[in-house]
Amino acid sequence: MSQTSITVELVIPSYDRLTVLKRTLSQIRMLYPSLKICLGLQGDMPDVLWQSELDKDQNLRIERIAPPSTTVTLNHCIRSSQADIILILDDDATPHFGWLETHLDTFLGAPTLVYTSGRVIEYTRARSSFSEWFRIMVEWTFGLFLGRDKKITGRPVGWMNWIGLSFTNQHLPGTCRINSPREGNMGIRRDQFIDAGGFSSSFVGNAWGFGADFGLRIAKRGSYGKYVGDAIIIHHEAPSGGTRSHNINQWFSDFLHNQSIVIGHLGPQAWIGSIPRIIKHIIRIIMRK
Repeated sequence: MSQTSITVELVIPSYDRLTVLKRTLSQIRMLYPSLKICLGLQGDMPDVLWQSELDKDQNLRIERIAPPSTTVTLNHCIRSSQADIILILDDDATPHFGWLETHLDTFLGAPTLVYTSGRVIEYTRARSSFSEWFRIMVEWTFGLFLGRDKKITGRPVGWMNWIGLSFTNQHLPGTCRINSPREGNMGIRRDQFIDAGGFSSSFVGNAWGFGADFGLRIAKRGSYGKYVGDAIIIHHEAPSGGTRSHNINQWFSDFLHNQSIVIGHLGPQAWIGSIPRIIKHIIRIIMRK
């Protein structure tokens, strides 16, 4: 079956980061000049000059959403699309060669697959050797209770377990089954996405965990996603804008609210696994004050 047998559209949500978005869009067009793209814009809108440039792109549409909401914006863009497959990309990420083709080939090879999640290479972030060692030890311990199809070289990838520990590791090469996708490099089969109710509109602010929420809901229906390590993006992680709140206390409050939504799928014991995430963000707050 060829890739032309299914249609695809890329959705990029963006909030008050037009300079970042403009650079990202330019890089995408160099790789995929005819790819259909939907920009879900919240907050600031393009000026007259850039808008005139965007109007010349026959394969691009703009959806303007207010008030700002990541999940509401994505739901609107996806539901208003006519494509079979929707790809989601962060507005501060650059796809690598073969990114689109890998996502599509995966869907073509698995007609019932609901979603894919690709490899994310962080441009600026790095972990210490101790942090990585400790992480691997924790993964090894809890990975003993996971099947091989949910791990790559023994490491859980894109998985949230019953006590709420989240194993990302979406920088690894390879493929495996997942229940917790990275939202910034994700493919979705549109009809099944709509049938599942889309992303939850209950997420606020930073919308932490809305991909995990979707993955856990799909898992309850007996289906899982697939991690595809050859669908690579470089995540530049713009230092400001987006869903970051200028008020760090509000950001943390939103984080706790969003985390409670995800934990609701697992049970109260999942707050145990959330403790490391909460401590990490408390330390960040203290360091910023």
